[in-house]
Amino acid sequence: MRLFTTLLFLLPCWLLFSQIPQDLVPRELFFKEKDKTHIHLSKDGEYVFYKKKEADGENIVFHVAVSSPLVERKNEFDGVVVDYLPTYDEGIFAVVKQDTNLIAQFTTTKSNKVRTLDFFPFSQLTMMQLSARFPNKILADVKAKDESQSGVYLLDLLSGSTKRMGQMDGFKQMLFDQNFSKVAALGSNELGGHTIYRYQGGKWEPVLEFPFNPDMLIGGLSRIISVSTDGTTIYATDNFEKDKTTLVSIDVESGQISELANDPDADIIPYGASIDATGKPTSAVALWGDTRRHFSDEKVRSDFVFLDKEIGNNGFVEASQDDKTWLVRSLDGGPATYYVFNRDEQKLTKLFNDYSYLNDYDLCTRKAHTITTRDGLKLPAHVYVPSGMAKADGTPKVPLPTIVYIHGGPWAGVTHWNSWYHTRNFQLLANRGYAVISMEFRGTTGLGKAICDAGNQQWGANMHNDIVDVVTWANRSGISNPRRVALWGWSYGGYATNFAMGAAPDLFSCGVSMYGICDLYEFTKLPFADNSLWRSRVGDPNTEEGAALLKEQSPSTYVKNINSPILLTTGSLDDRVPQSQVDHFANALNEAKKKVVYFYYPEEGHDYSQPESWVSFWAIAEDFLHRHTGGRKQNNDSDIEKGKFTIVYGADYIKGLE
Repeated sequence: MRLFTTLLFLLPCWLLFSQIPQDLVPRELFFKEKDKTHIHLSKDGEYVFYKKKEADGENIVFHVAVSSPLVERKNEFDGVVVDYLPTYDEGIFAVVKQDTNLIAQFTTTKSNKVRTLDFFPFSQLTMMQLSARFPNKILADVKAKDESQSGVYLLDLLSGSTKRMGQMDGFKQMLFDQNFSKVAALGSNELGGHTIYRYQGGKWEPVLEFPFNPDMLIGGLSRIISVSTDGTTIYATDNFEKDKTTLVSIDVESGQISELANDPDADIIPYGASIDATGKPTSAVALWGDTRRHFSDEKVRSDFVFLDKEIGNNGFVEASQDDKTWLVRSLDGGPATYYVFNRDEQKLTKLFNDYSYLNDYDLCTRKAHTITTRDGLKLPAHVYVPSGMAKADGTPKVPLPTIVYIHGGPWAGVTHWNSWYHTRNFQLLANRGYAVISMEFRGTTGLGKAICDAGNQQWGANMHNDIVDVVTWANRSGISNPRRVALWGWSYGGYATNFAMGAAPDLFSCGVSMYGICDLYEFTKLPFADNSLWRSRVGDPNTEEGAALLKEQSPSTYVKNINSPILLTTGSLDDRVPQSQVDHFANALNEAKKKVVYFYYPEEGHDYSQPESWVSFWAIAEDFLHRHTGGRKQNNDSDIEKGKFTIVYGADYIKGLE
């Protein structure tokens, strides 16, 4: 009878792992630098340029012809290429570092000769704009070593001569027409937000003034996208006195504002728009997990229908000068694959992906889903499923051990959906046999002000309930095995993990918390959080009511309730969540005889930067998740030793993995 019971228990595990591909991707492959960066389309649409991360690649700009994408060519410069831009007539303008000095150089795809342009000494050069009317010139913001020479310059790529066009005057953005005349600018204002200006009558006139909003913490969603080449129109994203950011046009002469595109659920973001030869955005993007594209010009709709059919969720990168050729990329949760799209012929040419280290492995699939919370709020999520395990609706064929990921911020909602810094971790976990749910929650940005405001002082209340509701949805949808659901997050996500382990102790098999807040009351008294934003959005430690709320919503309050294992890690150089927060929480867990593993990285800050730190972290975390949630793990070999960390709790456990 005991044998029969054991077999019944093992049968679901056998069925699960018999269907999951058995090739484990070595974890270190996920944390290499991208091998292709700075990817651009030439102005004539004939070439694609890029930089490569390789021993001899620092001085080189590589390119392939669209007609022969397998043949790679090189243009070598006299120093390390810091930045570059393709210009007209197959030119390449580059900022190059020689020892500690920066110089400007110019060459063409047709020539191996590199000409150094005789500009004055500078410490920074930001390329701003080209114009088809003046193909041998480039507009740039130059910070000269002699501060009196700094300003906006028109640089002649053939003669090397410079013409000073004025100053940036403190603006974050400044845009010009095809004659290099001023049209629009974006600057900071006294409200802590942005102001959009139009250049009219020889002076800057404010058009839209945006007060501070939490989306400013990711650069702000209200920004200038482009200006028309004739200088008559400004195109921008705008959330002034409205819930969700929309795409608008601004008439430069009159200042009149007209709405061009909106999304019912999410903000139109100031990135990813397709822009035609006149400078007009023909489509704009909102993110609901996947890309939602909204059209201000119906002529391009059929092009994106074709792209959606051929490559799935995709992103617009650049267009040729005549807008007949596009550079686009796949957005499927893995390395981005780049394509050139000929609009007239409806022809798609595959080029390469930007992370070739994983070319020999089958990566997971992902699909966007909409989840409704207990109070009727709709939230997006991505579900990652191991290769070969997904049904047509994007859910797994059988319930899987599941990792629910909570992003940081919490005001960083639009930054993680297609960021390899994030998605590489989801790919790693899916390769280990997990379903991974990258979810959203109230209090985030990118879904409108109302959703963001709904998180005010709700960190340990409705924001926590959103996590519980997503887990409930995953269990009911057959995505997850209810006994094998783990929670993982960093920064705010680390806080959410810490809190949920005590507030919903029976829901999770374990938790993994990275540099997460543990005591909200003490945190909001720190210099980083001692301001009106944190007091209004999280809680005010200076009032009796606020202090009580912060203590009620602090993970440290619920240590006694935690009954599942928790893994904690942080960096000693963290300038946001001090290590002492995690130290105290780990000590309390240990004193309460809870199962805690805690190690920290003395040379890391907030968000780990070194690949070795990530590799060693996952060497430990994979085994931890395997033991308590049931996914697969890679044999650790020497990966643990690659990171420079100090073990506080769990030394016997970690050393036993080596």
